Amino acid sequence: MKQRFRLTFIIATITVICIVLFQIYWLYYNFDNAQRSFRITAVHALEKSIDRYQSLQVELPTSLNYKKPSLTVFMRTKPSVEAFDLDTPKRKKVFDAEFHTVAIDKQHEPYVRALIARLLTQQEHKPLDLEALKSIYVKELCKDDIVMPVTLSLRKNPLNVSPDEVATRIDFYKSPVVIAARLDSSGWMLRHNLLPAVVSLILILLAAGSLWYIGVIIKRQLKLDRLKNDFISNITHELRTPLTILRSSNEAIAKFAVATKPERLARYTSINSDIIDKLESEVDRIMDISIIDSRSGTARTEKVDLHELLKNVIQRFELIGGNRVDLNLPDRQVMVNTDPYKIETILNNLLDNANKYAGDKSTITVGVVINSANWQLIVNDNGQGISREDLPYIFDKYYRADNGDLHDVKGYGLGLSHVRALVESLKGNITVKSDIGQGTKFIINFPVS
Repeated sequence: MKQRFRLTFIIATITVICIVLFQIYWLYYNFDNAQRSFRITAVHALEKSIDRYQSLQVELPTSLNYKKPSLTVFMRTKPSVEAFDLDTPKRKKVFDAEFHTVAIDKQHEPYVRALIARLLTQQEHKPLDLEALKSIYVKELCKDDIVMPVTLSLRKNPLNVSPDEVATRIDFYKSPVVIAARLDSSGWMLRHNLLPAVVSLILILLAAGSLWYIGVIIKRQLKLDRLKNDFISNITHELRTPLTILRSSNEAIAKFAVATKPERLARYTSINSDIIDKLESEVDRIMDISIIDSRSGTARTEKVDLHELLKNVIQRFELIGGNRVDLNLPDRQVMVNTDPYKIETILNNLLDNANKYAGDKSTITVGVVINSANWQLIVNDNGQGISREDLPYIFDKYYRADNGDLHDVKGYGLGLSHVRALVESLKGNITVKSDIGQGTKFIINFPVS
């Protein structure tokens, strides 16, 4: 079973690692794709801004502003009819110019405007106004939902453009130059990658949480398997000893003819009777716990005098060889509505636990605290205590704190589980405070009514 759990955990771990790696790759891919998209958009906006700037610097043909834009182009000249100058006898040649008007459709009009503006700007050699271009560029970026600080600069060598800048070439100088734009894109990148990052983070946390939960479940299953084996080993040990005594006693009766010796026969039968009573008691105890767990033990409540009930339980406990118990009770008589048998069983189990684990010289204290809404039963000892690692599990069935050899202390790991079931059947709750070397304190809260 341990190998199967280990294999399950390994497969789950590999799956989670693959999910995490995929999410990291997906985040990187989205970030890289967003970065490339941003640079393409920024370069395109810069090119459009330059075209717009050029068109504002020159006067374009008015025919481009017509309802049906057109462009008239000079094609060539051709000689016309010869003419004579009246003042001189010289002959004078006359030429006719041939023009061609081209209609510009709406689709190509922006490109035609940009081309003419570029040609006219190259001829006029006007200096570049970076502030005016920057103003146009900022507006173009706003159209693409990009709002951020912009810095423009001219570079004669394209190699001088840094990786965090976008640049494009302009040709309206005698020698071509590069205009570079530095943009602070961190805010834009964060805004456009926040949702994928959050989704990936949630998936990674879910995957890691699932792996952790699987690990906890597997660890609990392995612990439960160990507890089950300890329980089987412990109960086998507990039952084998009385069975061995019974077998030896029966063999003595059979082999040594003790029937003719009434005194010896009485002694052996008394031993057998005690052993059978012990076995019956152990079986009844396990059956009681099973019944409580299966139907939550229906409570039979009645008015009970707590002083009398607790004193009787403690007296019986001390008579069978238990440690001394100090009882702290309120001065006045306390009557509560509860199930006396269950209260007695709860206290017996807690006293038995304290007696077994606290040591021979420890002191056990039982106290009662009465409030308006509830009353508390407190069992405290100054024994060896329980480690913090064991505390969360001491109420689990079959669980026993690891104190070396479990057979040194008799038990099945069912007592505290039984106590919790009884407390819950009385609509109460139980808590424990303990530390190694500091003793253990059980606090049980019951409703008054």
